[in-house]
Amino acid sequence: MNIEQFFEQFFKKDFISEYNHSNYINQINGKQYFHMDCSGFVYWCLMQMGYTRALTELRIFLRQNSFIKINRFYCKDFSFIYQHKQDFKYWNFLTSPLPNCILIVLFPDGNGHCMFVKEIINMDNNKMRLRVIDSTHYAHKNDTRIDNTGIGIGEIEISFKNGNYVYDSCNKSLPTRNAEIYFVSPIK
Repeated sequence: MNIEQFFEQFFKKDFISEYNHSNYINQINGKQYFHMDCSGFVYWCLMQMGYTRALTELRIFLRQNSFIKINRFYCKDFSFIYQHKQDFKYWNFLTSPLPNCILIVLFPDGNGHCMFVKEIINMDNNKMRLRVIDSTHYAHKNDTRIDNTGIGIGEIEISFKNGNYVYDSCNKSLPTRNAEIYFVSPIK
């Protein structure tokens, strides 16, 4: 099953979600309840889709370099991973987004956000508007989340100014911020 097919089936299900760093799923009234943060959700989706070689390669690399504390990656790990991209056999490192790739955003304070790119709405030399699938505490523009938190689909913008990427979650509660931006795609 490819990424597009997975999400087509996933969003047909009746589920509940909240943005939560505990990263587990339980059943409530017959529905799956996802308690996941952004990287936990991306990791879980990749496991469900069968990208085990790519995830194993990532875990081994991070363990060898004393990065990983739990059994998944963090957004901040990609700054280091990108510097060693030649060591990866099961990951493509892209220079621009493609539908179904993973977007990793890393802010100067070490925090970040990751998500799947569902669609490229608009892209020119200085700005891109993307429809993304993620788990977040802050809904994006034109978002599917009812409670503004958890798993859903929305729009974000990335611009390029003065040699830097600027990330805009398109949520008025959050500022636009300079960020490192990485686009990656796993290989089965």
